[in-house]
Amino acid sequence: MDANEVLRRYAAGERNFRQADWRGISLAKANLSGVDLSGAHLNNADLSNSDLSSANLNWAGLKGANFSGANLKGAKMPNGRMHNDRLESANYFFS
Repeated sequence: MDANEVLRRYAAGERNFRQADWRGISLAKANLSGVDLSGAHLNNADLSNSDLSSANLNWAGLKGANFSGANLKGAKMPNGRMHNDRLESANYFFS
């Protein structure tokens, strides 16, 4: 799945991207508020400056993902791991 398809589907109202393969995708500055990415593959994805508020990132693969400047307020990550991920300047408060 490429960035254009993700943005098109999100704009059409889709929020369920469980187990999606977004490895290496660039969605910098994207509005993805409330998206369900549980179990998704986000390794090396660029989500910098994106709005991921209230997103579900449970069990997502996040190694090398860039969240610099991203809004992660209310994101669900109790089982996710953020080690080695770029969170510089991220605005986050996980629920």
